[in-house]
Amino acid sequence: MRILFLASSTLVITAGLANAQALSLSGEARLGVIGDDAGGAWVWTQDDQLDLDFTVAIEADQGLRFGAWTRVEAASGRAGVFSGSHVWAEAGNLRVTFGNADGALTHSGYLGGGGVGYEGGILNGDAAGLDAIAQEAVTTGGGAANALRVDIAVGTAVVSVSHERGAATEIGAQAVYGQVTVAAGYSSAGTGSWALSGQFDGGDWGVGVLLASVDGSENWVVSGSRTLGKSDLYGYVGEVGSARAYGLGYSYDLGGAVRLTLGAERVASVAGASLGVAFAF
Repeated sequence: MRILFLASSTLVITAGLANAQALSLSGEARLGVIGDDAGGAWVWTQDDQLDLDFTVAIEADQGLRFGAWTRVEAASGRAGVFSGSHVWAEAGNLRVTFGNADGALTHSGYLGGGGVGYEGGILNGDAAGLDAIAQEAVTTGGGAANALRVDIAVGTAVVSVSHERGAATEIGAQAVYGQVTVAAGYSSAGTGSWALSGQFDGGDWGVGVLLASVDGSENWVVSGSRTLGKSDLYGYVGEVGSARAYGLGYSYDLGGAVRLTLGAERVASVAGASLGVAFAF
């Protein structure tokens, strides 16, 4: 007999079988305004987006674990459609994932990016150019990646290898040592790219360094964050594509997992800014 119930904000389906089975629903929503001067003059856009993540998990009698994921993303009046899915099999510390999934570089190969703005990166200069070449899951429907990724976890470390058919092979590794997290990654895309990064978590403050070579461009980013009560400050400076990049963000906790965020970035000659609210559920 199947039982359907609502627990907190997660929809869960269970089965009265020996195997543990569940379907969970989670997501996030946002609204705000985003602007940039990429065309030579400032242009502002009204933004709203709802993401719904569907995750299925099941455990076989032999202890093998399986799961699957897909997303519906509806934004700015556009009807939402299901993204491509990915499915994984897991045994012990080994997980194998097929389908529309992040590659090894995004999954575990570098630390940083998306720190400015309620939308998770206005210009994304703090990714040091890696977001332009790293394999990422496509969440907007068509054009989904067809990747294979293998993850091996050992203690607080994880090593990942991925390949997307007709595209690049990536390697990523990440480890946590107390308050320090380090990561390294490589992608065969283009002429080849690599990344080295580290972050220190001091509780209510943190610092990070990201070094990357992206198709022959030597990039770097230094970032810092500070928490003051319900307020979070974040900033970075760096060089991306032989041009200066910098950004500053401020967010305030409104309670109930809702944050009001203001951010501004400049990468080379392009500036961007945003103001909005985002919440997860």
